[in-house]
Amino acid sequence: MFPFMDRKKGSWRAPVNDSGELVGYNDLARVSFGIRTVHYLVRETIQNSLDARREDAEGAVLVSFQSFDIPREKFPGREDFQNILERCFLSNREDKKCREAFERAADVLRAERIAVLRISDFRTRGLEGALAGEKGSLWSGLVKEQGFSVQKENDAGGSFGIGKAVVYSCSELRTAFFASLDKDGVESYTGVAKLVSYKDEKERWTTGTVYYSDENKKALLDIFTLDPAFRRRTSGTDIFVMGLVPIEGLEQEMIRAVLDNFLLAIWLGNLEVEIGDHRITKTSLGLYADSLPVEKTAGSPHHKEYYEENRMIQRYARMLLGEDEATQRIELRAAEYGAKYGFPDGAATLFLTRGEGLNRRILMSRHIGMKLFEQKGFPSGIDFTGIFLIKENAMGQAFRRIEVPSHDAWEPGVVQDAAEEKQAKEMYLGLKRYLKEKVRERLMAEEERGVDAFGAGDFLPDLEDAAVRRALAARKGKRREELQSCIEKVRKKKAAASRLSPLHMRSFCVEREKGRYRLSLIAPRKAERVRLELFLAGEQTDVPVKLLAASLSGRARAKLARFEKNVIELQNVAKGAKLFVDYTMDYRDYCLMEVKYVENPGASGAVSVAGEDE
Repeated sequence: MFPFMDRKKGSWRAPVNDSGELVGYNDLARVSFGIRTVHYLVRETIQNSLDARREDAEGAVLVSFQSFDIPREKFPGREDFQNILERCFLSNREDKKCREAFERAADVLRAERIAVLRISDFRTRGLEGALAGEKGSLWSGLVKEQGFSVQKENDAGGSFGIGKAVVYSCSELRTAFFASLDKDGVESYTGVAKLVSYKDEKERWTTGTVYYSDENKKALLDIFTLDPAFRRRTSGTDIFVMGLVPIEGLEQEMIRAVLDNFLLAIWLGNLEVEIGDHRITKTSLGLYADSLPVEKTAGSPHHKEYYEENRMIQRYARMLLGEDEATQRIELRAAEYGAKYGFPDGAATLFLTRGEGLNRRILMSRHIGMKLFEQKGFPSGIDFTGIFLIKENAMGQAFRRIEVPSHDAWEPGVVQDAAEEKQAKEMYLGLKRYLKEKVRERLMAEEERGVDAFGAGDFLPDLEDAAVRRALAARKGKRREELQSCIEKVRKKKAAASRLSPLHMRSFCVEREKGRYRLSLIAPRKAERVRLELFLAGEQTDVPVKLLAASLSGRARAKLARFEKNVIELQNVAKGAKLFVDYTMDYRDYCLMEVKYVENPGASGAVSVAGEDE
């Protein structure tokens, strides 16, 4: 043990950037996740804990979120850190946002007590690799590496990627300590502060990341005793978020985030979560789901979609717990889907239920039980919801390969090899066909299946075509020949329109630092007025943007009428016009956009189409 004695005493150390890139406050690892901060904090940390489960562990992985505060004197290396904050301020004083952030950070560090959030997991391996500190280890992936996606296991739920930045976004000091007792008995801890580049005492610019570590910026090999009420005795990892950002209703938002993201993991017995005095387990799952608010109250910061999502979480819980009598459980048969790709019978389970007002989506998940996304694009004319759980390892790995880094979509384009990408597209398209067919087969009456055959569900797959549904309802009881004639007319009309579907939109970033973006689209038909509504797309909730400028580029066959808030209005839009809309918004980072295209708003026959950027 003697060679490691010097690794018990730490201090704050800032690597110099050797005349390299300077990091500002708006760097990706330092941006705020906004109102979704709690959601992402819970999702990312629990995902990592599930992936680090010990093979010899008995029982569910336990993740605990506990808030406490410490006297300012207990902050490790406080005086040195205070000097670092001052240097950050002085070296970047021309940046107003940076100046205000470090003034606030200095106030937090000067306060009598400092708020801390401890996130601990149990029955996990701990941060293996802390002793050597080599690239690719669990310790390096969480503590040192940035921009890499360190895959823990072939069938893991995720990887140490960009999402770990949310830990720092929850800290007014942009600082966290990572402590661990690994499965081999190695105790370690490291402090990391994601700040900005600043000039050190020798007038050298730093990288912007500061470590509380040994002289080689490796982990300190000692016990970390920041929380007086906690002492780790079994393997696992503890994350201490220093200077926790005040968040109203923090515990309730955490409970909601756990249920939203890990309902299946808890139901499967893979996960239990402690939040303060609350403990969410398979037996208490229904009680916590039922406690979610489903009606918007005065002064609530949440959109109505937030409460609609809560209602869906409650419905998913009832489906899993056997409390929804209409739920059908369908085991995958390889002959229907999967044999071509080597997936056996029973590789996945589909849960379906029907009911008024349901979201017409299927929650998608792999065996670990983390929610990935809700699959859209199902037949119109039926209110239903579902859950699709991939259980078998080979099928899970196949779809894991086409997951985007944020683990909230499947995109075959992430596969580098052209032949493999083609097969991945076929695999995913085949799964979507299978799911659509099961919805038709299990939930739709015979007359509804006939109606959907002419394409009401396949044209603009995410469109709620209310007009078609009203027309079909009015035709009930008519003769088959008359209905077939109507079907043929609608089929021809739909086929003509689909060639110019406004869902073929593309929104891309032109200049990130200035918040400049461009939207390209093809108008499907002539319209006197068109309204474009722009949103930042979240996994569950879309947030309206704030537009600062808007204009039309090129030889546009339309006119820009006005813009305000998140709305751009166009006039005299020609059929088939290819439009390029340049806009600037009060958000300066890469993002996913949701755009709603509304023709002749306010008219009785207004058509609304939603599309996402590609």
